[in-house]
Amino acid sequence: MKYALIITGVLAGLAITAPQLVVLGYFLLVVPGLVLNVAPTVFVYLAVTAVVRRLLPIGSPMKATAVAFGVTLLLGWAVMQPFRLAAIAAYHADELPDVVPSQVIELDGHVRIERPDQRREPECDYLALAALDSPLVESLTTVTAGRGKPSDTLPSAAYALVSAKADPAAGIFPNEPGRIVREYPPLVQANRGMRVITASKAVEANWAVRLAGDERLREVDAIEDEAADWIIRIDSQSNYRTSILQRVTILDSKGTVRFRKSYRKQAVPARMFYFGFQATMAGGPVSASFHVGRQLMQSGERSLEPEPTLLQAIKFTVPPCDAQALELLRDQTVQALDDPIATTAQLDLASRYLGLFFFDTKTQDHALIARIVADERVRDIETPIKNVFSNDKTPAAMRDAYVDRISMDHTSASLRHWLAERLVSFPPGTFANPDAKYLAIWDSPEIYQQAAPLIATLADLGPKLAMPKLESMLDTALAVPHWRDRRSTIDGIRAALIRLGPQASAAAPRIRELFLSRPSPIMNSSGDADQWRFALARMGVAIEDLPVFPNQSPKSVERNLRQVSDKMRRYEQENATREEET
Repeated sequence: MKYALIITGVLAGLAITAPQLVVLGYFLLVVPGLVLNVAPTVFVYLAVTAVVRRLLPIGSPMKATAVAFGVTLLLGWAVMQPFRLAAIAAYHADELPDVVPSQVIELDGHVRIERPDQRREPECDYLALAALDSPLVESLTTVTAGRGKPSDTLPSAAYALVSAKADPAAGIFPNEPGRIVREYPPLVQANRGMRVITASKAVEANWAVRLAGDERLREVDAIEDEAADWIIRIDSQSNYRTSILQRVTILDSKGTVRFRKSYRKQAVPARMFYFGFQATMAGGPVSASFHVGRQLMQSGERSLEPEPTLLQAIKFTVPPCDAQALELLRDQTVQALDDPIATTAQLDLASRYLGLFFFDTKTQDHALIARIVADERVRDIETPIKNVFSNDKTPAAMRDAYVDRISMDHTSASLRHWLAERLVSFPPGTFANPDAKYLAIWDSPEIYQQAAPLIATLADLGPKLAMPKLESMLDTALAVPHWRDRRSTIDGIRAALIRLGPQASAAAPRIRELFLSRPSPIMNSSGDADQWRFALARMGVAIEDLPVFPNQSPKSVERNLRQVSDKMRRYEQENATREEET
């Protein structure tokens, strides 16, 4: 007994203090993991058996051990019963029976959807839109837990579908209305494989056309629960392996439950005492721990998903998934762009059209996309345009349109920067014959500072036109007091000088002087210094003449110059390969 206690005690200590060893044991030979898994439980039972054995007035060691072990098993059962019975009683006390009517429920009046477990701000999503899109529903209030800290008042928002006659101004567009194709079971069954993408786009296109026509989706005053005609509550609670609650409840204005379906899973203490083990390896390091043994109790359909269940419980207009909606949206987008007096709601169709692409455009789409981007009347394209073309695969047809969008007064700084990044990836020489809008960008420090990556393309103009502009930009950038505000401009200037190469040699003395200034206004790290050495080498400065810091060791200087030399060689090889391909 003594040796068994020592061995299991050591193993139990290892397992509890370092539970990852249990996982490792299972991966290696299985048996070591199994031994470490049961070691804490075996040690506790052996320790209690040893204590009970010493208290028993039995002379025979074998009989005393057997009786003590039986008493220990009884204690292992008894100690769990109070906790187990209390947990089971609490589980049954919270149990609510399902209520399933013979017909689907037709909502009317003011509907309120409460999702207290949803950690995002309330919005008009596909589920709210389905409940709202009924002839008898006047408004839809949605309530969530929000993104902030829990509070007594949950954030809410309310929406209504109204006629555009009284107010034709553009309204709100719902968030991902096409997602209903992936959530409503009949639509899921009807649209398998790649068809689900087309169907989702068709739903969104249909809503875009509809909300630019005779209807508008507008935000209205929220309806409190006591004034609502229908309250829909979606509970979705999960605490890993210990508890799960998925429940949909629909109540009428009198508080009567008209529909309810639930799935519950709850961990309760096991019948016998033991140490259970759990490990998770999802998306990171192994997380392992021991816990007091438990048993899972569950009720309801394990496959229950609240949103699809709700959609099947209510009567609503199932959105059409006809691909012709995509053509209709395209046609109406073209009409809006052709119309010089098109309304904001009509022009919004253009951004909705852009939103239908997900890096899957075809050549025949490029002309219309470019036209949308270049039309100053079309706003709010920043989000959809970023999902139209993948990185470094922007077609040349977008060149002038992207330049036009950069030059627009209402274009945001972030969109200007993004568009400039795409344009700078075009082959050298793309801007050798620039138009007036491209040249006008360089007369506006605000624009070119926000579109700083585009500065590199000035090299396409040749040194006679590019160098005066780069020198003027450098003067403007040096006057900016904070590095974080001038960094992107400095990076763009350096990229242009690298592209110009020996044609920018006249600027080398000034760059050297700024490099050696303390503090240097053109760099903020050793990485910046390496980039400027490479730029100077491209501008014609010999490797051995590149500037270094006075306090650098010979070994460090040698390493820096060798890195520049290697980078020059790679750059020349890449350029040679690019020229051969073109």
